[in-house]
Amino acid sequence: MQFDPKKTVFLIDGSSFLYRAYYSVRPLHTPKGEAVQAVYGFARMLKKLIDTFNPQYIALVWDSKGKTTRHEMFESYKATRQAAPSDIFDQKEYIIRLADAIGMKQIAKTGIEADDIMFSLAKEQTPHSDSVVFVTSDKDMGQALNDKVFIYDTFKDVIFDVKKFEEKMGFSVDRLPLYFALLGDASDNIPGVKGIGEKGATDLAQRFATLEELYENVTSIKGKTRIALEEQKDKAFLSRDLFLLQYHPTKLEKDDLSFDSAQWRSAEELFKELDFKSLLQDIGVTAELSVEQKIAAISTLDFKAVTTEQQLADLSVALKKAGAFAMDTETVGVRPLQDPCIGMSFCFQEGEAYYVPFGHAVTMFEQQLSREQVVAALKPVLEDEACKKYLHHVKFDQLVLHTLGIKLAGVAFDTMIAATLLSHGWQRAGLKFLSKHYFNEDMLTFAELVTNKKLSNFSQVPLNIATLYAAHDAHQTFKLYAVLVQELKKEKKLSQLFYDIEMPVVQVLVEMEAEGIYLDVPELKQLGKTVDARLIEIEDGILSLIGDKHAGINLNSPKQIGVLLFEDLKLPPQKKSAKKTGYSTDQEVLAALAELHPVPGLIMQYRELAKLKSTYIDALPEYVNPITKKIHTTYNQIAVATGRLASSEPNLQNIPSDGSVFGFQIRAAFKPDPGYVFLSADYSQIELRVLAQLSGDTTLRTAFLHGHDIHAETAARLFDVALADVSHDQRQIGKRINFSILYGLTPYGLSKDLNISFADAKQYIDKYFKQYPSVSGWMETIIDFAKAHGYVETLWGRRRYVPAINETNRPLYEEARRVAINTVAQGTAAEIMKKGMIALRNVIIDQRLGAKMLLQIHDEILLSVPEGQQQETERLVKACLEGVVDWSVPLSVTTRLGADWKEVTK
Repeated sequence: MQFDPKKTVFLIDGSSFLYRAYYSVRPLHTPKGEAVQAVYGFARMLKKLIDTFNPQYIALVWDSKGKTTRHEMFESYKATRQAAPSDIFDQKEYIIRLADAIGMKQIAKTGIEADDIMFSLAKEQTPHSDSVVFVTSDKDMGQALNDKVFIYDTFKDVIFDVKKFEEKMGFSVDRLPLYFALLGDASDNIPGVKGIGEKGATDLAQRFATLEELYENVTSIKGKTRIALEEQKDKAFLSRDLFLLQYHPTKLEKDDLSFDSAQWRSAEELFKELDFKSLLQDIGVTAELSVEQKIAAISTLDFKAVTTEQQLADLSVALKKAGAFAMDTETVGVRPLQDPCIGMSFCFQEGEAYYVPFGHAVTMFEQQLSREQVVAALKPVLEDEACKKYLHHVKFDQLVLHTLGIKLAGVAFDTMIAATLLSHGWQRAGLKFLSKHYFNEDMLTFAELVTNKKLSNFSQVPLNIATLYAAHDAHQTFKLYAVLVQELKKEKKLSQLFYDIEMPVVQVLVEMEAEGIYLDVPELKQLGKTVDARLIEIEDGILSLIGDKHAGINLNSPKQIGVLLFEDLKLPPQKKSAKKTGYSTDQEVLAALAELHPVPGLIMQYRELAKLKSTYIDALPEYVNPITKKIHTTYNQIAVATGRLASSEPNLQNIPSDGSVFGFQIRAAFKPDPGYVFLSADYSQIELRVLAQLSGDTTLRTAFLHGHDIHAETAARLFDVALADVSHDQRQIGKRINFSILYGLTPYGLSKDLNISFADAKQYIDKYFKQYPSVSGWMETIIDFAKAHGYVETLWGRRRYVPAINETNRPLYEEARRVAINTVAQGTAAEIMKKGMIALRNVIIDQRLGAKMLLQIHDEILLSVPEGQQQETERLVKACLEGVVDWSVPLSVTTRLGADWKEVTK
């Protein structure tokens, strides 16, 4: 639909835009830490509107603070509405500045809602304009639609005229007051008629034109609907009156709303202030320095390329003499065990740094040393424990050096890990970000030197520029070390966490990743053939039930499945899809429908198997390293806020351990080296033991001290039965509640999870806290600490900031509570695991065992053990891991031996 910019007035519902922007954009902060995601999202939506329609008349309409004319009609109007997030109004101030900067008219009137102002403006402007467009997603505004008034829903990118709106609603626009009088609006606390939902309201709006007509003929309505209407007549008329748009003269002329899109450039200073780089680029302003400016700034530093044997010898002596230095490696890719190293950089004094290239594609005017020369000269100092090394993301560089035959020793500091521990959550840990944050110094980026120039990798960057880039990495790491080491000294617990846990576990992870794990690819491919055959069986089974006319249906297509289930099989829709464009066919829906018809259950099986095959069976062989013939997952220490290790490329923590036989069989393809067996060591119920220790709850601690089945014990008290009489189903409920408490599961969530009533779920949770009374007290101390400090911390001092803990907005506060409690329990458990890994490495070395740690999977460690050492190693591993803390609540480790990963899986 086209609108003539000269004859159209656009009216934007500011509050609707604001809330959409706040929740639709990931948390975003300025370098100073101010939340600005709503400002950015709002600016993006405004820009899209301007680019799409080039409006020449536009206004941004805001709700006013305090009570409105509708409160005079109904004191409890909007009384149930949640408080807004505390930072949303700070962000609104920036949006107001943005609109002022670009010359966009803003309108607000005390006591008058934005909807009424928009309606009033439309009544006043349509006689002078061809059209008025409400920019909103609020269906209430549909009552103002006519041949000159339209609604533009920017989030669905749909323009509604009268016809299209009526097609959507199923009745004419003039019947909207009747529809909403019956339906009400929970968000505004408009009561409506209780007992009448969307379908009932729609049916009545199709039969009657007005509320008066409906009540004149109320005797023609049958059953509970008639009773509800008769008993709640006053509420129906009140709701209708609250819903109707009100006219309030604005005294505004069309020219008062004039707008020039060229004024968008006037937002430049605000965009700079808020660090909106992409928005600045849109108006042709480069937020960062150009490549040439960066090169000029970096060139003022003394960075040298080491390209002769004498220079290399001199550097080796200087590094040894310095006794401490920062370093970095350069490779042709991001896979440290696969992509060749092409250079190393060093810095031991601010203002100067060195780059030693040995794998670049040099021109006839350039020279470099060979890999062998560089390794021979630098290996002694790099393997010297007495020489302290500072690196940013040391694990990556250590693995790169491993491929060169260098065992890096003397690692003293990882600036990436230190920065993460010290950060406030919104800060990033990349070297480029930290350089800008701490020193306001820009660094050259990989994209600027390689991607944007369409080079295949870093080895093609000219040596003079590569030297500036690589040497700067080492130089900024050296500078960062000086700052971060001092910041850590101010934080005793964080310092101990860094030096006693996080840095030592790096070495464990380096050795695990370097070792890798063998995958029997032929066995996995054979499993793939079996799964393919089963998928065909399921597909044939579905077709036999739905008929040949559906041959060729894509069982992975939500749209096609929706048509099959809800149109052809006439099954009842359960809920809307995520984008509200149709009905959902997700797992929850299919599970509910499976009780009514066999096809949804078969579709569930098909989807699960198809995902299993694509995610694991087909994908895992692609990760086998062609050099080592093993899979080498990457562990990340900083990806998870609680401190748990994350696995990627591939994620081996997600390999199925239960469920279908096919999922379980994937683990059978992971095997130890010849002459070895697998040993699994699994911390049993570690988070519950952490809860027992930290809360000091007597009942919980006693259960663990006496080796009771904690899930059965919880169930016995929940169901008021003897411990010996607890059924399997009751124990499963006890188990689910035990673990869910730490994740903040609500009665609503538990009711859905266990398919029980809300009342039963609430009763279970209430009884749980009566059973373990000190648990709720401990949780409240965590919340009190968070409110006082703005963060929570684990037993060993890891911090996680939870700013929403002081929110008056209930959902945000409840989520903050959940995060706070879960972080302390899960984070402490994660630190026990790390301490266990460190201690286990020391035991393996001290006892001269041939065992090797291969994987860490949440609460479990997988080792390979020489066949003659199984019993001794199993005993030592169990004793070591159970003894990493001296607690009154004992840790328990379950061990298993087997010939493949499946055999050692519980």
